[in-house]
Amino acid sequence: MNAALIHNDEASAHFITNCANLGHLLYWYRQGGTRIEVRQQQEFRWLLLNHTLQSVIAANQPQRLLLPHLHIMAQYWQTLKRPERVLELGLGGGAIRNYLLHSYPEAELVSVEHNAQVIHCYKRFFSTGKIGNLCCLDAEQALNRCGRFDWLVLDLFSELDAPLFLYQRQFYELLREALVPHGHIFINFLAHHPSQLHHLQRLLSASFGKGVQIMSVPGYANHVCFISL
Repeated sequence: MNAALIHNDEASAHFITNCANLGHLLYWYRQGGTRIEVRQQQEFRWLLLNHTLQSVIAANQPQRLLLPHLHIMAQYWQTLKRPERVLELGLGGGAIRNYLLHSYPEAELVSVEHNAQVIHCYKRFFSTGKIGNLCCLDAEQALNRCGRFDWLVLDLFSELDAPLFLYQRQFYELLREALVPHGHIFINFLAHHPSQLHHLQRLLSASFGKGVQIMSVPGYANHVCFISL
């Protein structure tokens, strides 16, 4: 992978669009309608779910953030009080997990992923060696079982879109119940049509009031939501 694909710690649009055909295959798994691949070129390694990029890391520095929306999240995190407990919903290749483990080593981090094969791939190809508090649960199970947290970080996808429960008011009630007073929620939301984003904005405003910010990621369908109680 050359500098045109990863430049100044940020993956290029060309890489994100073509990553299913770049590099060489390290791992392949298929069951039913689910296909998982791990690919690598030089030091860069990435996870694909049904041909869609989930995460990319530098194998020699797995804590580096390389996707544009993650840089926006991290810049915001750095302005906040350091958390004691963090719940990550959606593991993927673990780019968020690796960054948080490196940047907030004193915090208790619980990472939740509903696909056991994704967890297997993380442990084998993406982890920093710290594999505690990895739970194979769906998001609602985790919110009901894992206690309360200072930060909730959501990076959840269903195929190319946001999962349906991100459009449901009761899911945000679960998020609120899982958050300590004055806690924070961070959501990476993929919106391919303005109506999706408008619906999300209405839901978040109804659920959390004025403490909601939504930032678009220039050139991408990602929108990063920051919610403070």
